[in-house]
Amino acid sequence: MAFKQLALAASIAVAAFQAAHASQDHAGAATATATAGDGLSDLQAMTFACPMAALNTAARQAAKVPSQGSYQFSYFRIINDAHHSAYEVHFKSNYAGETDLRYCVELYCQQGWDPRTTKASITLMSTQREGVTTHGDACGVHPPPVNRRLNR
Repeated sequence: MAFKQLALAASIAVAAFQAAHASQDHAGAATATATAGDGLSDLQAMTFACPMAALNTAARQAAKVPSQGSYQFSYFRIINDAHHSAYEVHFKSNYAGETDLRYCVELYCQQGWDPRTTKASITLMSTQREGVTTHGDACGVHPPPVNRRLNR
């Protein structure tokens, strides 16, 4: 009986050791790849920083929503890619019957901006009925100011 317990303890220890070293090796390889770089970091910062900030903002908001399952990213669309950027981001629950989360994220992204300090505006889009889409209808679209002519 003692031999069986010893063999079981030894096999658990070996499995734990192998799992720990496999995850360290994988993490080390990923770090080496990230630090080696591909020389495109300037392009990445210039091109992807604003959309990534919008995705992160929406993901933080979706994580706060109570759910019986978990929400997963399902859709992304650039509505306005100027300095006043607007993005539509959707999340779908893996639990049947939960509504999709559809967000509009607006950011001010200009040269030299910092995604850690930039304030994002996030709005939950209102269409929750199946088959109804709002792609861009309620996101980043602001009516132009009305200039009235004065009659003199």
